[in-house]
Amino acid sequence: MLVCLACYGDRVAALLETATQLRLYRKEDGALHPCGDLPAPETGVLALIDLLTETGADLLVCGGLSGCALAALVQSGVAVAPWVGGAASDVANAWATAGLPGLDAFRLPGCGLGNCRGRRMGAGCRARAVKALRVRKLNEKGSVPNE
Repeated sequence: MLVCLACYGDRVAALLETATQLRLYRKEDGALHPCGDLPAPETGVLALIDLLTETGADLLVCGGLSGCALAALVQSGVAVAPWVGGAASDVANAWATAGLPGLDAFRLPGCGLGNCRGRRMGAGCRARAVKALRVRKLNEKGSVPNE
């Protein structure tokens, strides 16, 4: 499985839009293998979707992002683990060791996936729906989310 971390310097970018590089890692036989860095596209989420599709990335790990960007990524078939922050190497190792649940220790504060715990009213929190869609997309690709 190929994972892409949207980074600024040596950390996962706090906002997807501020990422300057994309770090690619592959998990094979339980080991994490760096696959290189790419410059993050400066022209928006559609260019990012094209680049992720070209590289064959199965999962994008990023910091905060807009609902529109998240929806576009998920609709295009890119699985997304948003609202994650920390040193890129630590985040990559947590993912390699424990899969998506391993990223929970790196969740950013605020209303990210699962952080609002249903307290948000009005338009409602789409966290559970987006998370379910992300897991379904991973399963459709034949990947187990916890890999």
